[in-house]
Amino acid sequence: MTSRHDATKGTAITDSLQLGRVQTARGLAVYPLTADTTGGPWYVTLSEALAGKQARVREVSEGGAVPELRFENRGDSRVLVLDGEELRGAKQNRVLNTTILVGKHSELIVPVSCTEQGRWHYDTPEFAESELVADRNVRFALKESVAMSARAGRGHRSDQGRVWDEVAMLHDRHGTQSRTGAQRDAYVHKKRDLDEVLAAFPLVDGQQGLLVLHGERVIGLDFVSIPDKYALLHDRLLRSYVFEALVSDAEVCDDVAVAKAFLERIADLQALSFKSPGLGWDLRFEGDGVLGSLLTYRGRPIHAAFFNVGGVRAGDGRGGVRAGDGRGGRPRTQRADPRTERHEPQWRIADARERARRRQRDR
Repeated sequence: MTSRHDATKGTAITDSLQLGRVQTARGLAVYPLTADTTGGPWYVTLSEALAGKQARVREVSEGGAVPELRFENRGDSRVLVLDGEELRGAKQNRVLNTTILVGKHSELIVPVSCTEQGRWHYDTPEFAESELVADRNVRFALKESVAMSARAGRGHRSDQGRVWDEVAMLHDRHGTQSRTGAQRDAYVHKKRDLDEVLAAFPLVDGQQGLLVLHGERVIGLDFVSIPDKYALLHDRLLRSYVFEALVSDAEVCDDVAVAKAFLERIADLQALSFKSPGLGWDLRFEGDGVLGSLLTYRGRPIHAAFFNVGGVRAGDGRGGVRAGDGRGGRPRTQRADPRTERHEPQWRIADARERARRRQRDR
C-alpha cells in the first residue's frame, strides 16, 4: 500500500543526526551517530525478545514457505527486527526483507529471504537468533529488490536469486565453504578476523548509529532510535560493513566532508511511503547515488539504513565528493582473486556462483 500524501524528505532523519569523532582501522572510517530522539516509542530488540521467550518465530505451516515466517509477540513490549537480521533453524536460515516493528501481543506474517540455499528440512521446530546482520552486499540486494517490489505493488518481496548470488559471492571472496551454502558459516569461519577489526570501533556513550567509509567511498549508514537498543546491535551492524575490508587493501579516508556530503544527498531526497508489514510506515528513498529506507512509527524515526549506490567518494563535485564512475544500482566491492577449485556440494549453489561471476564480470 502506497501513500504519496505521506511522502517525506530525507531531512526527517538527517536533521537530527550528529557525526561523532571518527574511528579508523583497516581501510575503514566509522563516524558514530547520535540524535535527539528522547521520548520516542519503546521497544525491545529481536535478541531480547527471543532470549526472554517473549517472541516465537516459526515456519508459516508444517510444510513451510521460503518467503514468509510467522512471528508471534507474546509480550508487553513492541519488538524491533532490522532488515537483514538473520534467524537460524527450522527448515532453513532466513533474513528479514525489511525492518519491522511488531506490536504488543500480536502475530503477523513477515517477509523474509533464504540465506541457506542447500537445506530444506527441519533442524529445530522454531527459529533462534543467528546473532548477525547480513553482509552489506546481501542487505543491498534486499534493499534494492524490495523497493522495486513495493513500488510495483507486490509488497516487501525480494529477488531471492540475487540474494543467493550475493551469499555465494561472500563465500568466494573470503575462501569459505558451507555444506548448505549458509551465509552464517562465512561469519563463523571469519569470526576471529572480524572481531580483531571490530575492536578498533568501540561503542561510544549515547551512540545510536554509524556512518561508514571504506577507502575514499561512503558505503552506508544505520541508525536506531534508542541508544540502549543500538548498543545491543552495534557489533552485528559493524560486522555487516567490516566484512569486505578483510579482503581489501584500501587506505583510510577520514575526510568528514565526504560523510557530510552523503547526509546532504539523503536530505535532498523525497520518499515514497508504504505501509509496513508491522507497525508504522516504511519510507523508501532512491536517487542521487543513494538507496535507503526509514521506518517511522507515530511520526518518529525508529530505524534508518542507507547505502551508497553510485560511489560517493572523496574528490571533486558537490560537497567535496564525486559520483563513482561505475555502473549504478549496486555497491562496489573489491573481490579477491579467484580461488582454486575446491569440492562443492552438488546442489544449486554452484549455479548461484556462476551467476554471481557473470554479474561481477558485467559490472
